[in-house]
Amino acid sequence: MIEMLRQSPVERTPLDLFSSLPNPLLTRPFAVIDFETTGLYPAVGDEICEVGVVRMENGEIVQEYSRLVNPCRPMDPAAIQVSGITMEMVEVEPKFEEIVDDYLPYFQDAVIVAHNAEFDMAFLQSKLVKMKRPQLPNAVLDTLELARAFDETGPYTLGILANRMGVLDKQIHRALEDARMAAHVLRRFLDEYHKRGQDELSRLPGFRNSYQFSIDGPERGEDNSFESVVESIRKAIEAKQDLEISYTGGRNTSWRRVTPWQIKGMSLRGYCHLRQEERDFRLDRIIECHTVLENPGPLSLPL
Repeated sequence: MIEMLRQSPVERTPLDLFSSLPNPLLTRPFAVIDFETTGLYPAVGDEICEVGVVRMENGEIVQEYSRLVNPCRPMDPAAIQVSGITMEMVEVEPKFEEIVDDYLPYFQDAVIVAHNAEFDMAFLQSKLVKMKRPQLPNAVLDTLELARAFDETGPYTLGILANRMGVLDKQIHRALEDARMAAHVLRRFLDEYHKRGQDELSRLPGFRNSYQFSIDGPERGEDNSFESVVESIRKAIEAKQDLEISYTGGRNTSWRRVTPWQIKGMSLRGYCHLRQEERDFRLDRIIECHTVLENPGPLSLPL
């Protein structure tokens, strides 16, 4: 009897009633994107230096596009180390503005997919705004959020995730290669969610109806343009000073005190004194900000 109790329980195969049925998740076209950039922060001037996109239809890659572009600004040394892209490689290439009409057709009627979509969409949409072009209205699906909801073990970086799923031999860290990798990860997840009977795309983790930013809204004046607000935040982070920000969320706008820690994509991460917790604030919703001259006490970035 004791030996029987010591035996490991019999592994049970998850009940799968749907894999033999057509997968409705594959009926939508997907444009899977990745960028290599001069740095991490489009809100403080970093630019795209390489684009990569693969278009998937019926679960298969049908088109690809890749291009180095001249960012017209220096590359961050850390970015060069990751991608291997140098200024000598891009300074002879066309600007993003010159290739955008070749690039945008891949998004026609497609759901945009990216791994950590906030990063890529921040670069893409802010670039379009600077060009006085309309932001893309497409729905967006984030494979990072798909992974977090599906598997609690982590880690979730694209290369490690792809290795764990058996869809990668070696990671190169270039835009097209990463877009292809994300496309294969996407296909695997769409199959897995279908097996669970989760066949409504809009209900998948990481799905958003759109990913647009109000960078140049009518409530902004000359003294509180998006660029000037972000620059004030950047200086406050460097000086370790608190900020009073006017923040628009939904229908309400309120002033709140924030200890800013870092700019992440199109968000400010910091400590909200109103809610007494760490929070992310969308940069485009910060309409105005002022430095607090005297801080209540040191609040350090959590480990």
